Amino acid sequence: MSKLRVMHVLNTNKYSGAENVVITMINAYRDTVDAVYVSMDGPIREYLEENNIDFFPINKMSVTEVKKAIKCVNPQIIHAHDYTTGIISVATLTRIPIINHIHNNSPWIKRYGVKSLVYGICCNGFAKILSVSDSIMDEYVFGKKFKSKTDVVSNPIDVKKIRQLAEGSNVKEYDIAFLGRLSPPKNPHEFIRIILGIKHLLPSVKAVMIGGGELTEEVKKHIKEENLIDTIELVGFQKNPYWFLNQTRILCMPSSWEGYGLAAVEGLALGKPVICSGAGGLKKIVNDTCGRICEQTEDYISEIMSLLYDAQQYDRLSQGALRRAEEIDNLDSYCKQILSVYQSVHEKKCVEGVL
Repeated sequence: MSKLRVMHVLNTNKYSGAENVVITMINAYRDTVDAVYVSMDGPIREYLEENNIDFFPINKMSVTEVKKAIKCVNPQIIHAHDYTTGIISVATLTRIPIINHIHNNSPWIKRYGVKSLVYGICCNGFAKILSVSDSIMDEYVFGKKFKSKTDVVSNPIDVKKIRQLAEGSNVKEYDIAFLGRLSPPKNPHEFIRIILGIKHLLPSVKAVMIGGGELTEEVKKHIKEENLIDTIELVGFQKNPYWFLNQTRILCMPSSWEGYGLAAVEGLALGKPVICSGAGGLKKIVNDTCGRICEQTEDYISEIMSLLYDAQQYDRLSQGALRRAEEIDNLDSYCKQILSVYQSVHEKKCVEGVL
């Protein structure tokens, strides 16, 4: 059987969570799928070249540019990642089946408005919707209308690879880590408040923030204002964040909202207890065997201090984290699920006589 030709469409030119998922996906099923990555040109090119992935750069994310990509790539399936690319792909009026893959639950999906209405209209044009957690369609105001065409697929998790990438670290040790973009969804300012509270109780505490983003300058200013320059180290975006994560004791994720919460699984894979909010998919990943879910700043401080002072409790949650990661490890089953979606969508169009 010949390979299916799939065009992945992404709205950024950088490397982050969704981009990592797509690259992992393409690498895992390259024997059965001929995939092309479409986005604006930029830092992502380096990662695609390293992984030998075909890249079709566009000038901007627009109907005209995506139409051009469709004409040149000639895909049998369009795999559009997140809301904007899904809407634009439908607006091209192509007859090629579109799969919309939602990696996060943005706040606007929870309320009635122009964005939520436009996305709802476009949902009628998707052959299938993939969601990284059931919370996305549960929270979307029009979500009930589209649950029949939505599959929850979580994220591809390769625990063995994460552990391999963490080897060989020579960075210094930390007590607490923040891993994610310095952006509103990840709530980096709350992390700073948590560390401030911990420092009052444990002056020697050391923390690291791994990631870059639009709030970088605000975060630097906040750290300086709270006199935490010697306590919190900003290391920016890291091509291999696992070196830093492996050298910390606890991962703290006070996210305001999440899609899946991949960073939590990465922390668990390295035996790091995860203290987090219950946003998005986090409440399905973290439980009392491997971490804690918190609501208030004081709760984070209390749980983290308990782990830093109680070696037995820390060891119990650390071992629980390793076990929980093994339970979540799913690369093979994930790829089978995605391929099944591709095949069903393609076969349906073939029966309809469109392709």
